[in-house]
Amino acid sequence: MEPVDARSTTNLTDMPPVERTSETSNLVPPNSASSPSFLNLVSNVCALLFNAIILYCCFKDGVTLFSFHPSLMSLGWIILMSSAINAITPGDFATEWMPIRLRSARHWVIQMLAGIIILTGFFVILSNKIINEKSHFVTLHAKFGLASLIFMCLTSLGGVTALYSLKLKDYIAPIYTKLLHASAGLLTFTLGIITILLGTLSHWWSYGEILRYTSMILVLLVMLFTLLRPSLKVYFRLKERFENMN
Repeated sequence: MEPVDARSTTNLTDMPPVERTSETSNLVPPNSASSPSFLNLVSNVCALLFNAIILYCCFKDGVTLFSFHPSLMSLGWIILMSSAINAITPGDFATEWMPIRLRSARHWVIQMLAGIIILTGFFVILSNKIINEKSHFVTLHAKFGLASLIFMCLTSLGGVTALYSLKLKDYIAPIYTKLLHASAGLLTFTLGIITILLGTLSHWWSYGEILRYTSMILVLLVMLFTLLRPSLKVYFRLKERFENMN
């Protein structure tokens, strides 16, 4: 083990408890002790395979306005949203070598891109229903889709508070801001995954049962491998905070 710089030790000791626990502190290095996990790599492969299936199903019979709804939603939720979560997950194969600030920047840039694509996919299906004079938010898929969209917007706003958590430390400790944002983000991603699964079970799907269940398995694997490590991180952080309070 390499010796600890005395100046860093002194500065860390002098810092208030709130700032010591903040992941945005300059004194918090990337976690070099954790080894890269291949779970996220497997998740990315499953996400790419699922999106390839969706693109085939959407455009094999030609291009319509509706074709862009499933393709944009699968791109936003399955590829980009999972990549944004992986970017700040300890042990991520692609970003483990990055400093914490660079990983955080990568997270919100990908997340912002995912939000734009998901909102575009939402307006596509909204326009399609208006053109065809169909009712809105009738099916379970549509209701979960609306809920996931609302949660996504709220979680994105929460991400702004997490980004500037040190400036809000007089009102709430940065660690709690980040934990709240992380928990809301995991819930939002879960809602999005449920919406995708319900989409494969809708009347739109007419591409055979083998392709349907293959798609569902791929989506479930993406959810499992994406949520496992950050969920454990949130759990142990909360457990640590509660133990310190006692």
